[in-house]
Amino acid sequence: MLLMVVSAIALLMVMAAVAASLRWRRLSASEARVLLTGGGTGGHVNPCLAIAEGIRGREPESRFLYVGVRGKAEAVIVGRTGYPLRFVKAVGFPGLRLSPRLIKFFALLLVGMTQSIVILLGFAPRWIVATGGYVSAPIVFAALLLRLLRIAPVRIFVHEQNSTPGLFNAAIGRWADRVLLTFPQTSSLFPKNGVVVGYPVRHSIAVKTREQALADLPFQVSPSRKVVFVFGGSQGSRSINRGIVDALQHLLPHHSQVFIIHGMGLMASDDYRAVEDTEKRFQASYSAEEQEILRSCYYRQDYFHNIGDIYAISDLVVCRAGAGSLNEISRLAKPALLIPKANLPGDHQVMNARAMKHAGAVELLFEDAVVEEGRVLESIDGKALAERIWGLLQDTAKLEEISVNSGRFLRKHAIERILGQLYQDKSFTDGAGLQAVPYRPLLSNQQLLRMLESASGKQGAAFDPLREIGDPDDLAYYRYRAAALLTNPAWQDRNLGVKLVGLTHYREKIPALLHMMVDRTPVGWLKRRLGGDFVEVGFIRRNITQALRVINVINGEVERDLLVAMEDPYYEVRAQACRTAAHFSASLAGKEVWLAALLKRLQDDSFEVLVEAARAIGELGVDGRALDALMDLCNSFRWQVRDAALQGVKRLLERRIICPSAELLQRISCFVLTATDFRPHFSIKESYRSIEAFCRQRMGPPTDCGNNRFVPPMATGKR
Repeated sequence: MLLMVVSAIALLMVMAAVAASLRWRRLSASEARVLLTGGGTGGHVNPCLAIAEGIRGREPESRFLYVGVRGKAEAVIVGRTGYPLRFVKAVGFPGLRLSPRLIKFFALLLVGMTQSIVILLGFAPRWIVATGGYVSAPIVFAALLLRLLRIAPVRIFVHEQNSTPGLFNAAIGRWADRVLLTFPQTSSLFPKNGVVVGYPVRHSIAVKTREQALADLPFQVSPSRKVVFVFGGSQGSRSINRGIVDALQHLLPHHSQVFIIHGMGLMASDDYRAVEDTEKRFQASYSAEEQEILRSCYYRQDYFHNIGDIYAISDLVVCRAGAGSLNEISRLAKPALLIPKANLPGDHQVMNARAMKHAGAVELLFEDAVVEEGRVLESIDGKALAERIWGLLQDTAKLEEISVNSGRFLRKHAIERILGQLYQDKSFTDGAGLQAVPYRPLLSNQQLLRMLESASGKQGAAFDPLREIGDPDDLAYYRYRAAALLTNPAWQDRNLGVKLVGLTHYREKIPALLHMMVDRTPVGWLKRRLGGDFVEVGFIRRNITQALRVINVINGEVERDLLVAMEDPYYEVRAQACRTAAHFSASLAGKEVWLAALLKRLQDDSFEVLVEAARAIGELGVDGRALDALMDLCNSFRWQVRDAALQGVKRLLERRIICPSAELLQRISCFVLTATDFRPHFSIKESYRSIEAFCRQRMGPPTDCGNNRFVPPMATGKR
């Protein structure tokens, strides 16, 4: 009986599947039914809408259904187009590490796929056009499942807007019928089904005269003013919003010549509310009189649905490096200053921006990582932003050059190429075989560290990170990445950041390095029991002293905190502080505080510190006290200490602080030149012999030593 029930249920399911499949095939054959999905930001939504416009232009009776996630950009943007809109459950992928967020991701993906199956069976689309973002995942996975069960005769097209694929597109691309690419650089990642078509731009983003656009705007702009359009994507950008508000202070002197149009964005999350935060900062930054002046040259709004009009009147665009924005400014040949958002999957905005920069089609400005409001935030310096904006507006030849290169950069007729793929009619070339313009790939942090450490070790004082990296914009980006690491919770990442800040010569981060070097915030009880001391561990403090040498900047603040490092509880920090003092000997020699600090280190419990202190005294000493201190080490138990003392004496001779003489040779004869461990080569003997040779070659009257001469005590009878 049970077997009969199970068989009947199975038969009913098969019949239902067959009926659903037949219905699907009948509906999709009778009319163009297109399911659009993709969202989270306008950069995913707008390409979908542009493709829909192209399909409707060919088949006006086409039916569309947009599937997204409630509360995201698609809810606002698609809602204004009139297309039917359905929502499913989905969240972004949190990574493979087991966590509550990962469990939530899979649970919502299962719910979203169930919702998607219901939507797909009801709508029966001929095509699914997915433009990425986690919003697309439930629909596409559900469609693949229905195709596997031979229920869904649907073709799946995935459009990748960026030069580096997003996580979803990279995963799903192998099963899609076609992966429609914007950048030629991406084609190697999809060798079987990838075609370069370009980026579909909405018909509303069209070439329009300035006069026509000005007439359609809800605000007034003087035709004689240079117009700058600043925005951070559909959701907005905290750093760009705050940066442009701060920049207004520096643009005030030019208020009669410039007009700033600011798109603040739609973001309204617990973490950041774009409009509210921008308004609050503006009100706090400017007096009533300044605000009155700014009303004549600054207009802000959350989102511009008529963005084509704003582009039309703009002389310069300041924005993120999302593929949508880049293709829009390229289509309209607009000069742009890009501020790419870093640390996105595959660094795709940075890669997009670099591709255009290498073609001379944009200028770049990178964010900085700062601690603000007790959190690590990306930040843009208002003064720097204002200077870049005003500098570009003043350089009309540069703007014209960027405009021409921008107009040439990306492929045109993207919608026609995409329609050729959908309809399989070869009505327009599919872009196969288009070659990418080669440019140097970005390095990982570890690759960058290895390259710069090798170059620095070989070149010494001649080391220049820009020469090794080859591009000022890439160097600026690597510096941003290094600065971001300084505030990472993991000490290993902070340590890596310290090294990279030094090797990239990021001088603006010296105050941050100094703060970390002298920070004495204690670790918790457990870590103290395991041998820890401070939050900024000894390795970090040691490497900061090394980074200061590489950056090669000495000032009052550096000198002050190096003296603190000389007293650090970790011996490697004290040793490296001595080495750094020796490196800056030209600035520190003759200062009593430094001689006293180094003499104190000669009493250190660690022989490694004694070695570096002895060498440093040879670089900083300017009178007989330096020689006396080094001579006191002649019977040290450690041969390395005795060797360092002799090296210090040699440097005093070379610097002409003391005179070569028979008396000096007699004094150094007290040094024990043997070692307790077996070594085939003893450098201490070479150090001793080099002093002997130096003295015998240069022995002469005391006047040969110059103004800083010092006659050894044995020669004068004084000690």
